[in-house]
Amino acid sequence: MLKVFRSRRLLCGILLSLTAHLSAGAADTSALEKARDALAQSGFQGAVVAARGDQIFLQKSIGNFGPLNKTFRFASVTKMMTAILIMQEVESGKLKLDEPLGKYWPDYPNADARKATIRQLLMHYSGLYNENAIPDFHMKAANRGDNMQEFATGVCAQPVQAAPGARFDYNNCDYMVLGALLEKLNRQSFQQLLQKRVFQPAGMKQAGLYTAAMPDNPSHVHGILNGQPEPEVNFASYGAAGSSFGTLSDLLAINRALIQGKLISATARSEMTKPNATGGALGVWVYPFSGADAAKPVVITERQGWIAGLRILNLVDINSGNILILVSTNGDLDMTQTWANQGPAAPLLAALLKTR
Repeated sequence: MLKVFRSRRLLCGILLSLTAHLSAGAADTSALEKARDALAQSGFQGAVVAARGDQIFLQKSIGNFGPLNKTFRFASVTKMMTAILIMQEVESGKLKLDEPLGKYWPDYPNADARKATIRQLLMHYSGLYNENAIPDFHMKAANRGDNMQEFATGVCAQPVQAAPGARFDYNNCDYMVLGALLEKLNRQSFQQLLQKRVFQPAGMKQAGLYTAAMPDNPSHVHGILNGQPEPEVNFASYGAAGSSFGTLSDLLAINRALIQGKLISATARSEMTKPNATGGALGVWVYPFSGADAAKPVVITERQGWIAGLRILNLVDINSGNILILVSTNGDLDMTQTWANQGPAAPLLAALLKTR
């Protein structure tokens, strides 16, 4: 009888110890959930994912987004992928960031544009013509296809708007030219390069690139713009500036791969995420966020995307592995100002950084 009692007491002790261990290991996500609820009550429509490393603390579809595994356009988050490909070329010795475009593309049809460096193209200080000056350039009805070589040497090679380095001008042509340069250097399509050197090593299983044959997909997530169903867009016409698509899992995967050094080395990543005086870096923005602790700001690497009725905000804390992704199906929603501890993402980011 004594042996049975001792065995039961030992078993209870083991169970209590295991319960305490599990409780200690479970993250307190209550602040994240509170921030999520406040976001939903504000009228936000879309999806939210908060993670650290391989652990997902929060994933929620809000309103009309639909299932969390739905595919959606990444828009200008594609620019981060293009910057990664460029940094791979820098690491291999094929490119130098501060050499001019003309060194690698001596017959580029605009002699003034040849003077812009690779870094200036990445940071939107090239002075190139801006294709947004053509209102219907990306509209589906314009039917311009997906040929980045034609875009780079055609619309993007029109007279420059400023001397290289003179001023910042957010411009898709910068990345169309970079994408076309990558194709020339590697004798492969941008789609092939993304698949082989970003999607596969990162484990982005549903990611792809819109093409002339698939300028849109009805099954992908769509949104509203100006309070109306979004206009029909040829997503393939953005090329290396914005034509990629995938799922939330795919965005998590590329963020994790960037943090873990699976795509570029820590040295190359440090160069890519080195900000200028206004936070601009290579394909991303980088800034201190003090919303969680004013005395100890956390360095955040940000990449936004916006085409028509869909906006994406991708925030990464490389040092600690924190990842926050917001996808809004309302193209009218301002997703900026996180750096100032304002906007829809700030309370969620603060809660994520405090989650233990």
